[in-house]
Amino acid sequence: MLVVVEEANFHEHRHLLDEMFRLRARVFAERLKWDVVVTDGKERDRYDDEGPVYLIYTDEAQRTVKGSLRLLPTTGPTLLADFFADTLPDATQLISPTIWECTRFCLDESLLGNGSREEMVFASGILFAGLGEIGLRSGIESILGNFDASMYRLYRRIGCEVEILGITHRFARPVYLGSFPVSRSILGRVREKLGDAARKVQLVADRRPLAA
Repeated sequence: MLVVVEEANFHEHRHLLDEMFRLRARVFAERLKWDVVVTDGKERDRYDDEGPVYLIYTDEAQRTVKGSLRLLPTTGPTLLADFFADTLPDATQLISPTIWECTRFCLDESLLGNGSREEMVFASGILFAGLGEIGLRSGIESILGNFDASMYRLYRRIGCEVEILGITHRFARPVYLGSFPVSRSILGRVREKLGDAARKVQLVADRRPLAA
């Protein structure tokens, strides 16, 4: 099940949010060794106070978090502008109500076949299918994200389209900036890659468009 959590319904999904922040701590602090702040076992940053939209992949009971990602409009503060500005291409305007940033994409390997490659690819596809649906119903035309080469290969495998706009070599591995167009044809291709299993995953979301 995919649950869309935004500012208006944060209070309804406190448990899921807590579990998501704990998952982020395990992935980004413990496994990837990122320089992030963990408090009481939860990883949060200042962008979590900017009214983001979260897409959370859960079990049917909506108790266990298998994966998640965070969305913010580029009209407000973003990680891209504040920390990855050197991946921004020159003379390109990437601030618009129809362009959003995706960050903190993560999966719980222990719940997905102990990190089985196929399970990880499937879960990634589920999250990106949900992301496409959110984008279409909300008037989002493209999504920006920073990623490394391994994630680029994953995106291509699950049927996403991505245009690489820039790159930085400040880190141990190159970090790219990509633009992911949102369209019904791309969503259809991702769903086709997922097969019949995609029909079993329900997107739980308010009917209101997301606020930009």
